[in-house]
Amino acid sequence: MTTWILSLLLGGLGVDRFYLGKIGTGIAKLLTAGGFGIWSIVDLIITLTGSARDRDGRPLEGYPENKKMAWIVTGVVWVVGMIVGTVVTLASFASAAAMVEELQKSPATQSAAAEDPAATEAAPAPSSGTGTDAYSFVVTVSEGNTVKVSVADSVYVTEIPTQSYMKPNNGGFLLVEVSWETLTGTSSSNPANFEAYDADGKEGERIYLEEGSLPTETDSQVGQVHSGVIAFDIKNGPTTIAIIDDFGDKASTFTLTAPVG
Repeated sequence: MTTWILSLLLGGLGVDRFYLGKIGTGIAKLLTAGGFGIWSIVDLIITLTGSARDRDGRPLEGYPENKKMAWIVTGVVWVVGMIVGTVVTLASFASAAAMVEELQKSPATQSAAAEDPAATEAAPAPSSGTGTDAYSFVVTVSEGNTVKVSVADSVYVTEIPTQSYMKPNNGGFLLVEVSWETLTGTSSSNPANFEAYDADGKEGERIYLEEGSLPTETDSQVGQVHSGVIAFDIKNGPTTIAIIDDFGDKASTFTLTAPVG
């Protein structure tokens, strides 16, 4: 019973093997986090089937009278674990959707910036390319292929809710909501089409979002529009966003200062 409980609850730390006197493999199991989980599962199954032995090769005491209960409890623990994992995953998706919705409802929107002259400092404006309005401009990505890039909103945050495990290296994350519309020929929307540079010219680290990201679409036809968020780990302040053409060159740039969210 003791070996089974230790294997079930602390197998990832090798405690079950330490208990059986197998110090060497216990240390190895501890250092590899239970063999990345696989070793822990194997040892637990070995214990449940009555095949486990201590350091001297002796079988475990009390297996016949306790095996049924051990199997049932182990099954219940696994089922509960899967349910909890599913709930956490769904909660993460809901949090991501809420974040995108909040970004879209942010007061620093395209229309608000256009109506308030004081907001122009924080609003993106094209520095090259052919402007079609204050927040949209045409970019040639290759011969005969042009796209209309529009910037709907931006925000600077210290944590991405759906990816809270990520810690910024430069103080926070810049999130920019953009749309990519093919005007002539074909194009490919992709977060990799964008680069970001802070006020010192240091390139920000591109972050691929698990939810709400600008989708990667190849061979986008005329009239097709793809919208989503691009993200960068970058220092807060004036940021230059570069749009990369099909040859890997900077086809256009614009500058923005995102509000802190």
